Amino acid sequence: MMFAYIYIVILSEIPATVLGVTLEQGQPTLVKAVGKTSYLPCKVTDLQSWNYIHWYQKREGEAPSRLLYINAGGSFIYDTNNPQANDFTVDRTQLFNLKLSNTKPIHAAVYYCAYWDTGNGLIKRFGTGTRLIVTDQGKDTTKSPTLTAYLPTTKESGKQTRICQATDMFPDLVKFNWKKKSNTGDWTDVSEDNVVEQRNVDPVIVTSILIVDQYTAGEDLYQCTLTYEGGMKQKTLQNDKDPANNNEGATVKPTCSPDNKTSTIQISGSSDQIPSLYLFVYAYGVMLMKNGVYFCAVLIVLLKRKVGNKKESA
Repeated sequence: MMFAYIYIVILSEIPATVLGVTLEQGQPTLVKAVGKTSYLPCKVTDLQSWNYIHWYQKREGEAPSRLLYINAGGSFIYDTNNPQANDFTVDRTQLFNLKLSNTKPIHAAVYYCAYWDTGNGLIKRFGTGTRLIVTDQGKDTTKSPTLTAYLPTTKESGKQTRICQATDMFPDLVKFNWKKKSNTGDWTDVSEDNVVEQRNVDPVIVTSILIVDQYTAGEDLYQCTLTYEGGMKQKTLQNDKDPANNNEGATVKPTCSPDNKTSTIQISGSSDQIPSLYLFVYAYGVMLMKNGVYFCAVLIVLLKRKVGNKKESA
């Protein structure tokens, strides 16, 4: 069961595309109120007449379970091993889409469409998945997060923290990405080894902490990008303590099209305004642990190589 779950996670990072067959689920998150009808998308191209599209349900803490499978003509068969299978049907207007007429809290899960690829042996290829979030608020609703950033604070260790924080959002599926502005004016990705994320459950607060060396950071510009259901927000942080150079709340020309709901903001404020000492210690500890694991792995490889060389010389 565990191997099946890992298999789905790996495949869900990219769209399934093999020998012309493609699966596109497109919508990573779907928010529906109790009692409403939910449509889970799966766009399929070049499926052979003998092949099937399979729909799987992955509930929290459980292994994936198949709901039904559909042939190229639209006929489908339920999988009797899933007790919720009969709650679903196939959307006749959009072939291969899954339809749930009476959405209930028990239906909250991630749904994957899949097919058997026979071109490389026999491998089941999965789509990227759609997470169904069920709310009892009486309407299908999403709420975009509030993105707050804090200017650097220097610690005795010679490190600086740059912090971006997402609050007051629904659903709480968000992703941070950090970039640094190079000498040529281009924005390049920051290594994930320098970033630590912390999530608070109640209330939901997601904090991304970038740790840099204060002696090499200088006046470098860093940008954190928050991607969420329905859009994206950005904030640019500069190591500048002069209030005259900080234009709080000023909106600069968006770096992406307006459809992406993106804005770049130069802000002021210090990460001392939140419990950054705790965050810094936590983040720095995680980074040290990563380095320790890496060192041990390299040491083991070197020792094995040394033992092997001794055996060969003997």
